Amino acid sequence: MKNLDGLTYYEILKIPANSSSFEIKRAYKDALSTYNEDSLVTYSLFSNEERDEILKTIKEAFLTLIDKNKRTAYDTILVDSGQIKVSITSIENQEKPPRAHTYNVTDNDDSAERVKKKLRKKELETLCNEIFSNDLISGDDLKEMRKTAGIELSEINAVTKISVSVLKSMEENRIESLPPGLYLKNFLRLYAETLQIDPQKVIDGYLKHISLTQKK
Repeated sequence: MKNLDGLTYYEILKIPANSSSFEIKRAYKDALSTYNEDSLVTYSLFSNEERDEILKTIKEAFLTLIDKNKRTAYDTILVDSGQIKVSITSIENQEKPPRAHTYNVTDNDDSAERVKKKLRKKELETLCNEIFSNDLISGDDLKEMRKTAGIELSEINAVTKISVSVLKSMEENRIESLPPGLYLKNFLRLYAETLQIDPQKVIDGYLKHISLTQKK
């Protein structure tokens, strides 16, 4: 998707993170009119397939933000990944709201360098060739690749800023606890890049595995 990749749901709907339900509904209506096939603004910019994907993402953003429980869970993911501060999110009525993280760029670079030096590349390459020969990649496969690489979850967290709880959900195939699609793709990409393995193969294989699991 050309122009929505990497954006938060708030950015997709062009609203601040503390928007009211009314503002979310209005923004959703505006977004639909902008990307609708009858729109004079965007009709020539996208193929039918691209437009359908954009509208699907817009709908996913709306359904997540308009539901109080889903929105709270989503905001927690944004806070855990350092993308927004807890003070401007919709998170409320929690005894212990998530604490906003502050990250030092130098510290992040140092973590990435340490992981890079620690990687058991030869062992990991052999395992990846075996796993990638299959179209499906499960959480168990992610965990096996990480362990073969000699990397701890805490080290993945230090490099990517993805919370350990989300990383565990990814590795333990806890579908109900996974972040929304747009963020899951990004987290899988960061996970793969940290281990220096093919991000697209990891994303495609993992999402396919989830899709088949949900159909059972």
